[in-house]
Amino acid sequence: MQLQTALNRIVASEHRHPDVHEIALGVMEGERFIHACRGEWQGGSVGPETPFLIASASKLFITAMVFQLADEGRLTLDDPVQRFFPGELDRLHVWKGADVTGQITLRQLLCHTSGLPDYFEGRRRDGASLGADLFAGRDGAYGLAEVLGWARDGMRPAFAPGTGMQALYSDTNFYLLAELVARLDGDGLDAALARRITGPLGLTRTAFFKPGAEVLPLRLGGRVIEAPQALASMPGDGGAVSCLADLARFTRAFFAGELFEKGRLADLPPWRRVFFPLTAGTGVLRFAVPPWLPPFRPGMAFVGHSGISGTIAFALPDHKRIIVGTVNQLQDRSRPYRMMMKAALAWSRIG
Repeated sequence: MQLQTALNRIVASEHRHPDVHEIALGVMEGERFIHACRGEWQGGSVGPETPFLIASASKLFITAMVFQLADEGRLTLDDPVQRFFPGELDRLHVWKGADVTGQITLRQLLCHTSGLPDYFEGRRRDGASLGADLFAGRDGAYGLAEVLGWARDGMRPAFAPGTGMQALYSDTNFYLLAELVARLDGDGLDAALARRITGPLGLTRTAFFKPGAEVLPLRLGGRVIEAPQALASMPGDGGAVSCLADLARFTRAFFAGELFEKGRLADLPPWRRVFFPLTAGTGVLRFAVPPWLPPFRPGMAFVGHSGISGTIAFALPDHKRIIVGTVNQLQDRSRPYRMMMKAALAWSRIG
């Protein structure tokens, strides 16, 4: 059986689920790109150029640009974040009565070890959360001031910065990093993405979401979520749009050292547990399939990022083989990982 046939079968099987309306899956090694897609959009079939929301896989763009700025000597990963936000972050992280915000470094933001609460899905003291509001259809724009206010006044930090091997996945970390990139680059985040990533790589369908953008509808079960203002407010931590072909090209470039010094890939560990089986490294996530789970002996690990929209953008351990895709569904967040594992198994068997 050829790999193309295997991907077709995986995608067809997943597409039979009633909540999966659009699906795309691709594998890339070198210039070899094999893909399978199902679904309809704008009167045609979903294909490798169909744009979709990649949610938190957007963080890979921010990681790449932070690494670039470090390569240029504009920052170091061990710089305190307050250096770039003078007077703006006071008492953002108060631990046991002391303001420890000054201890937070850029590396801790990348690794999710800052202890800062997650402004998006974290619960505020009144029980509300931005994510729940968005999924309920309550849209609204926000900016840095609102994010800082939610984290500082409405939520509690999880631990002191850099405490042991603790990690708390927090969109607040990458919201700050995206703002930092925009400030250092000078012309804003959109211009930085175009100059640093999409332009050099020739990506034509990748950008940060703007209201009115033509993109697959964001689905939660049988509902379409309309939240253009919120999606445009979270560019670097969850608001990028891409397509299967672009995402594969970018992910390959990320792990091939085309965008930043390749030696930085050696500094991605150590891996800190977020929730089983995800761990966080420096700007990336690691999805590790345990060896006791048949048929994955002796285990399998993927490094990259995922998004709650059902997006996957991962490299296998050799960093040369890439798997990307989307099930375009907020519900059942394990589904894209299962699809990725099936693709990896087929690839390992067929080659």
